Amino acid sequence: MIKKTVSIISVVFLFVALNYNAAFSQERKIVQKQIKTSTASDRSPFSQGIEVNGFVFLSGTLGVDASTGMLAGNDVVSQLEQVVKNITDVLQEAGCTINDVVKSTVFLTDMRDYAAMNEAYMRLFKAPYPARTCVEISALPREGALIEIEVIAVKPVK
Repeated sequence: MIKKTVSIISVVFLFVALNYNAAFSQERKIVQKQIKTSTASDRSPFSQGIEVNGFVFLSGTLGVDASTGMLAGNDVVSQLEQVVKNITDVLQEAGCTINDVVKSTVFLTDMRDYAAMNEAYMRLFKAPYPARTCVEISALPREGALIEIEVIAVKPVK
């Protein structure tokens, strides 16, 4: 009798577990869409952005002017302004605006640029400001680059 009860409980448990797993898998279905502007380089082994279930994740963006291929300037504010323009272009391609950004990570090559960056950042992003991390790094992937920013945005519900 005990063996039969244990077998029945085992079968019921297995059935419940399989149904739970199937339901959970359907809820957790991840749909990815690459975000790419016309200025994206096809040579880079990364996406400008990826949209996943209403979130838009942008790769780190430098202050390179797409029309010239050059950095926007040799100071952190000029480069930051270009970074935000580049981010805005990718977000627009994803159906978002800069106001949809909920998290940003700022990489500076010199923390002495923090005050100037912060003042310009406050002009370019609106309150409530995204959650933000700012770190100093030793170098960026482009000579002369002083700042790189990556962001996460939430796509607006239509």
